[in-house]
Amino acid sequence: MRRDNIAPEDCVFMTINSVSSSPVEAESYSISTFRLRRRTPGTFVLVPFPKGGRSIRCQGQLEAAAAVILANCPLVETIREQPFQIWYAWRETKTGLEIQLLEQHNAARPTAPWHCSYIVPDFLVRMASGATRLIEVKPFDKLHKPDVQRKLSVARCFAEQYGWSFHVLTERELRRSPLLGNLRLLSRYRRLMTDAEMCERILTLVAEQPTSINDVCVRVSFPDRLHEVRAAVLHLVVTGRLDIDPRYEPISDSTLLYPGGSILWEPFDSVWGPSGSRTAELFASSANSVPINSLSST
Repeated sequence: MRRDNIAPEDCVFMTINSVSSSPVEAESYSISTFRLRRRTPGTFVLVPFPKGGRSIRCQGQLEAAAAVILANCPLVETIREQPFQIWYAWRETKTGLEIQLLEQHNAARPTAPWHCSYIVPDFLVRMASGATRLIEVKPFDKLHKPDVQRKLSVARCFAEQYGWSFHVLTERELRRSPLLGNLRLLSRYRRLMTDAEMCERILTLVAEQPTSINDVCVRVSFPDRLHEVRAAVLHLVVTGRLDIDPRYEPISDSTLLYPGGSILWEPFDSVWGPSGSRTAELFASSANSVPINSLSST
């Protein structure tokens, strides 16, 4: 897929027709992330990535849900969607499926009984630590299908060649915690116009010690503007001037606020598990073949 540089938009999700010259905004939060898994041919979904100065182009709502989390993770440095093709050969044997990675830029392909194909992973993510994550997003009810198992085996084997971790995300991982819902809620307040004096009072109060949203609203001395204070708090959180831990509890009046940069969360060591959960056991038998040719860099 060709990837153009696209400026971030105000809404969380935007569906664009690839043949249209002018984007058409969709109502924010009106789309069910987990029910609309297929995209209309010729369309894609945009997810703002403020740190990267662009939007991430996703092939469906399930990918978009994962992209929302990745784009808002403070420890994610870069995100590449549909980053490259991984060419591989496979064949059926008496002992099961055999898979071999191919030279990625070599036109020579094996002949029968080998079948030759390629996959395109969903995301390649580089973390602030220097770690790289290769990510595939799949509906849970498709994981048992042989062709899906084969493709995930290829991706995991490819990641291992480069020392990357490999993660398989389904709707179960994406909604395992309140994380996605919290990030979507915060996104509504990114472009909010706020009172500068109110924001300074909030920041000064939270700088003294971790403080709940409710306590901030009570103590910030705008008793007739509590709704505005709450909105300003969420704006300060989504723009990084305040912090919360969005992983475990829905945002509420009891949510603790911290100075910006205090909470450096990532889903890979908590919400999504350490190694993609399924691939370590489910696909190990078909991912141990020796590649036909050594891999070149992609």
